[in-house]
Amino acid sequence: MLCEQVLALLEQNRGRIVTGGEIARQLKVSRTAVWKTVAALREKGHEIESAQSSGYRLNHESDGLDLKAIGYGLTTEKLGRSMELLKSVDSTNTYLKRKDISSLPDGHAVIADGQTGGRGRKGRTFCSPKGNGVYISCLLKPQIPLSETAFLTICAAVAVCRAVNDVCGIKAEVKWVNDIYLDGKKLCGILTEAGVNAEMQCVDYAVVGIGVNTGDIPSEIEHIATSVYEASGVKGIRNRLASGILNHFEQVYLGFIQDGKKQEILDEYTRRLFIIGKTVKVEDTSGGYEAEVLGVDDMGRLLVKRPDGQTDALNAGDISIMP
Repeated sequence: MLCEQVLALLEQNRGRIVTGGEIARQLKVSRTAVWKTVAALREKGHEIESAQSSGYRLNHESDGLDLKAIGYGLTTEKLGRSMELLKSVDSTNTYLKRKDISSLPDGHAVIADGQTGGRGRKGRTFCSPKGNGVYISCLLKPQIPLSETAFLTICAAVAVCRAVNDVCGIKAEVKWVNDIYLDGKKLCGILTEAGVNAEMQCVDYAVVGIGVNTGDIPSEIEHIATSVYEASGVKGIRNRLASGILNHFEQVYLGFIQDGKKQEILDEYTRRLFIIGKTVKVEDTSGGYEAEVLGVDDMGRLLVKRPDGQTDALNAGDISIMP
């Protein structure tokens, strides 16, 4: 408990020296206890500098995840107010779906330092090395029609773009429907999975998984993926980015299900789509076809125009940008 309190205090004052006496007074412990706690935090990998006769400072690049530090940055009502932090897990989505969903509160979040079996759409893998990303799954109980399930992904995409801009100063873009891109490379993937109330034909619950690359990119995927660090040189932001994603996601999500802002969200999502006007290959059961991207409709479907002038509205599927 004291480790979490000291780390949260240093996180709040990141980059500034906090004296041992100041920490001791705020937490009502001895300076010796503070010294021992700082030593324990260092053993866990947190980069804490000592300034002789002055105090302690959390290094700008220290990037360990901490529940209290994440919680300190939350402004949400529900999202993340019940939260788990895991050192490693196969997949945050899979882990959350294994739990008793009915016993968990709306807005429960699971955050992992790394994933051994991160997943994307259609069973694809999502590379999730420990310490190099923010991997979050959020439990939502929205009571919306099945036809609007995909809109949860759109809300998450808008939220991630806002959070990355706020925390990291990066203006990311969207590749329909669930990927966030930067300079032509993938920065973030989103996977939404829903439980269905068959009798009512509505969503019983949804698990929205968000994985943002923040650190070093493995060499085998560096030609298609990027990260916050690769793009900007910024480190030490994982706790703030986790808080920012949860804050923005709740804001956008509530705008959708409570405040009637669906069109505003769609408009922002459309502005962030970098594929509008581009020629793409649409994968389908016939082997695929080329089409021009026109935009999205009021249900979030991608509108594309075939060479013969026919317009298609895509609910799901894969598209690749043509040279």
